[in-house]
Amino acid sequence: MISTHAFVSESFSDFQIKFEHALNTVGFRPSLAFAFVSVEFPLTRLMDIFKAQQITLFGSSTGGEILFDTKNNYIREKSAVVVLTDISPDSFRLHLIKRGKLSSFELGQVLGNKINASFRHPSVIIGASSILMDGQALVEGVLSKSGNQLPMFGGLAGDDARFEQTFVFTNHAISNEGAMVLVFDQNKIELTGMISSGWVSLGAEFPVNRSDGNIVFEINGLPALDMYMDYLNVKEEDLPGVGIEYPFMVKNSDGTSVLRAVTGINKKQRSLIFAGSVPQGSSVSFSTSPGFEIMENTRDKIISFHDKNQKADLLLLFSCIARHIALGPLISAEIKLASIKWKKPLAGFFTYGEIGNNDNGHCSFYNQTFTLALLRKKGK
Repeated sequence: MISTHAFVSESFSDFQIKFEHALNTVGFRPSLAFAFVSVEFPLTRLMDIFKAQQITLFGSSTGGEILFDTKNNYIREKSAVVVLTDISPDSFRLHLIKRGKLSSFELGQVLGNKINASFRHPSVIIGASSILMDGQALVEGVLSKSGNQLPMFGGLAGDDARFEQTFVFTNHAISNEGAMVLVFDQNKIELTGMISSGWVSLGAEFPVNRSDGNIVFEINGLPALDMYMDYLNVKEEDLPGVGIEYPFMVKNSDGTSVLRAVTGINKKQRSLIFAGSVPQGSSVSFSTSPGFEIMENTRDKIISFHDKNQKADLLLLFSCIARHIALGPLISAEIKLASIKWKKPLAGFFTYGEIGNNDNGHCSFYNQTFTLALLRKKGK
């Protein structure tokens, strides 16, 4: 079994106290930690503390922090959630790659090569930063090297809904434009998971006349930014914030559809920047949350997934910030259900995009989803 110790801190000084207390009281030597932290915290100082203790760190800035266990039912903003574990160093590898001049797809390919070189049977927790990151292209780059059935879960970092600058970090490095993968040896650490959405289309479909990856320039013959503002009757200063609540449902040429949330705008180009690719030639419709129905949808999926996957040592949750906005305090219901079902610590954060495997085992990039990953030590 993976030993864990989780805690919440609402200030850096509080983190220092609780971290030191944990080192002196937990019954194991921490080897790997997860830290989901507000950009309000001094991230490099936090990193240095893990570095000094030689604890490998998978860290991400957030749009809100989550911790549910026997002591906490915690959903907050501008805080830090930390989970210490004793996962053996021979069971994992951690790689952080700064994007530089690489495209999102090329960055994914570099990560894919790192994954393949880590273990013969890998599985992955992934995090990525940058408001301009094309999450779909990133995932496709990874899968082009590692195969579509790679177990991979994670999300895009947040920054308290500022949509300015996000970060991923380890105990040695930090990047506001990059991605990292925590690669497990699937023979030693089992990683499984599920996704759930529930957003519905508002009706009319519009053609995407011109786009480049995750940047859309023209929709239905109009500059994309103007079309979006006119349809929702909002102002420039309302974006990209309101874009999280009203994502596009993108219908591809093969009939499949996926949600894409606005994470940025370019006023000069009158374009919209999305968390993932919006192909030129596809059609889009506005979508919204149907309220309680998305909770019911997630509840059913959690129960069904638990029936088939009852063993876990640690749960990691990557939940879209839009779910928090749409459901408000009610979002605790779907999170608490997962915590109750597995009776294990659940830690996570509200993301700007989610990555996970669907019911068919195929990994992809999403918005507006509840993405849950389960970790379990195999063997004796």
